[in-house]
Amino acid sequence: MSDVITFNTEESVSGRTIEQPKILSLVREDDPILRQVLPEFDFNNPPVNPMQLASELVETCKAFRGLGLSANQCGFPYRVFVMGNQDNFVAFFNPKIVYSTPETIHMMEGCLSFPMLGLMITRPEEIHVEYQDYTGELKEAQFIGLTARCFQHELDHMNGILYTDLAGSLALKRGINKRNKFKKFGKFK
Repeated sequence: MSDVITFNTEESVSGRTIEQPKILSLVREDDPILRQVLPEFDFNNPPVNPMQLASELVETCKAFRGLGLSANQCGFPYRVFVMGNQDNFVAFFNPKIVYSTPETIHMMEGCLSFPMLGLMITRPEEIHVEYQDYTGELKEAQFIGLTARCFQHELDHMNGILYTDLAGSLALKRGINKRNKFKKFGKFK
């Protein structure tokens, strides 16, 4: 993991000009952008300042207490997501999995786009990935456990795949019913 660049928004802006990062709004779970396959982020002709976008995704993810956040969850059609915790976040532009182990883990997942909906999802336990950092530099990394799960979940977002697609129909129905009970009793809006 020593090849992974941690993304601390305060350190990365020193000496560079970007606006103060803002907290972005999340799209609703039925927004069509969540079903789009997002195009590669073009560093030769960037549609937005990649450092600014990464900073805003990090700040938004932190504000909503998430572990990861894809740009399309905020309404942007850019192939980038962030993941991490506290002040240690990484921005992944144009990510891809180059190898995953056959061993899988079945565990609970949640998603900022689907508040209070926990679903049991099976994913590979370990993955090897490539991505570009916010400067466009190509990186490689290896992730296991929760970090691997988070990467796969966010990458799915950029491919128009939702974790609700990966759950069994009975498990999805139970999860939705449980969430509806939270709504009914005013524990969730």
